[in-house]
Amino acid sequence: MLSFLKRWLRRRGTGRSRDAEPELDLGPHARAAAMMPRMPRADVHRLMVEATALRRRKGYHEAVQFLMELAEAYLREGNTALVTTLNKLVPYIKRDEQMSYAEARRWMEQLLARLPRHDPYFLNAHITFAELLEQEGADRSIAYLEAFLRDHPPSRDTYYHLIRLADFYREVRDLAKAQEHLMEARRQWDTRLERYRLIRMMRRWHRSMALLSFARDDTGEYLFHRAMEFALDMARVLDPARIEEFHHRKDQYYKGERGFVGTTAFENVMRTSALAPRREKIIADLYGFVFEEMPLLLGVTRADLSFRPGDPETLEDVQRRKSFSSRPFLEYDQLNEKIRNIGI
Repeated sequence: MLSFLKRWLRRRGTGRSRDAEPELDLGPHARAAAMMPRMPRADVHRLMVEATALRRRKGYHEAVQFLMELAEAYLREGNTALVTTLNKLVPYIKRDEQMSYAEARRWMEQLLARLPRHDPYFLNAHITFAELLEQEGADRSIAYLEAFLRDHPPSRDTYYHLIRLADFYREVRDLAKAQEHLMEARRQWDTRLERYRLIRMMRRWHRSMALLSFARDDTGEYLFHRAMEFALDMARVLDPARIEEFHHRKDQYYKGERGFVGTTAFENVMRTSALAPRREKIIADLYGFVFEEMPLLLGVTRADLSFRPGDPETLEDVQRRKSFSSRPFLEYDQLNEKIRNIGI
């Protein structure tokens, strides 16, 4: 199965170097070490971009074959980039007219049976399989994730399974069940978690809560959770040691390349609620708070926000900026209160 991938790696030069020695079997200890999770030899993001380009040039089937072979390679390595690859693969499979659903499902089942057991991150592949099963109906996806969670009780490792299950329940209009699973996921938040991991968890939760609120026609709660998702999306890239990432994402929001403005749900709420005359002010207030005030609330200084490479800085400044990412995320309640009081 790897012939396609090997040809691509040779052509692109992203595999082993041409001077690399052939792989040797160095015994059980080396084999065990080889199965530990590792970073991809080639940037997985670049490989996903290549899959997109291949789909545009040759169609979904060629891109599916490429991604399936890449997934097999990552599986043999015990490489967590496997999950990213599957997330890209399943939407393509759904649009591949040359591959039957039964064939795709069989391939995924066989792959899941061989997943490495030493890293809970690989459990996320089961979410992707549930999304493939949606071709049989959301009820089938719900049944699969419910069974999965009976074997893997709610925890930080199954956080995203709970949220995705809630999303499926929302799709079938069982809003009470959706709420129940989101509340169970909410109980997994812990400020002892790594800062950006916790922020990502919170952002994903608010996204699902916004969609649930929209399904309930609860305009106020929809806008609140959408605003919290926005704030946390910016908090994910707020690091004074890499402040350019914050400014890049801010530009994406202003240019309309990212965000809630223009989405069907947001614009529908604006049209059908009493907030319509205040649409522009609401957006301006949210942007103003998240881009200018929130960084200060989270411990980034104005000097950090305006810092550019080459600007003078003290050793103390450098150390403070470098240590920021290791701080726990303790400001959620303050952020929540500020967003509530913006007046949306």
